[in-house]
Amino acid sequence: MKQQETMIGNYAHAFGGGDGFSWRNAKRYLAQVTSVAKWGISYDILDNKPETYHTHFEPIQLDEEWLVKFGWIWNKDTNSFEKYPNGDARMHLQYRYVSNSYTMFNYVLKAMICERIFYVHQLQNLYFSLTGEKLTITHGS
Repeated sequence: MKQQETMIGNYAHAFGGGDGFSWRNAKRYLAQVTSVAKWGISYDILDNKPETYHTHFEPIQLDEEWLVKFGWIWNKDTNSFEKYPNGDARMHLQYRYVSNSYTMFNYVLKAMICERIFYVHQLQNLYFSLTGEKLTITHGS
């Protein structure tokens, strides 16, 4: 996960272990970025509250489970997930099997907004750029 594409509030996976850390035994934790500076990224662990040191940070693959957590709703007529952040903004996300990613578009404007959204933080950043609002977990955990 590149530091320059990370912003406060992004979700990611933090990996770590205890003493005698090895990648083979590394545990994965859900983390949320709390600060981004030129010397590194700080984050809070949101699950399992481990007593370990985390040495690696990776993006989370975007999938239906995450879309539901963010409040996107499945629309079978358009075969896409949709969200209406500013009344008529009508954002739609459709999964593309060929690229294993999501495409964002607007049905009303008949316009492609973004192709190849692979990760949760990419969707969070795009959503913030378009709406000025942070995309956070609203359903489930």
